[in-house]
Amino acid sequence: MILLQENKMTLNEFKNLKKFEDQRVRMTFADGAEIIATLLSITTDSDESRHLVYREVEQSTVPHVPHENLGGYYSPGEQLLSCKPEPAEKNR
Repeated sequence: MILLQENKMTLNEFKNLKKFEDQRVRMTFADGAEIIATLLSITTDSDESRHLVYREVEQSTVPHVPHENLGGYYSPGEQLLSCKPEPAEKNR
């Protein structure tokens, strides 16, 4: 699990989330949003802006609208506080 201190994530911490791509994860954001979904990609730009793309949202505290060009849902990564693998439910 990667858990961030004081709502701040270093660029390296964010890049380390790549190991969770194509996995079911639980993401927690600074605004209180929590999402369980399959993480598709973690990217950063040259200006160090951060981006998350995910699909198969199973649980969320916020509404989601799919991004047509990405094949999933998009969130800016700057507000991400934690991201950890979420084990599959036993009854699935």
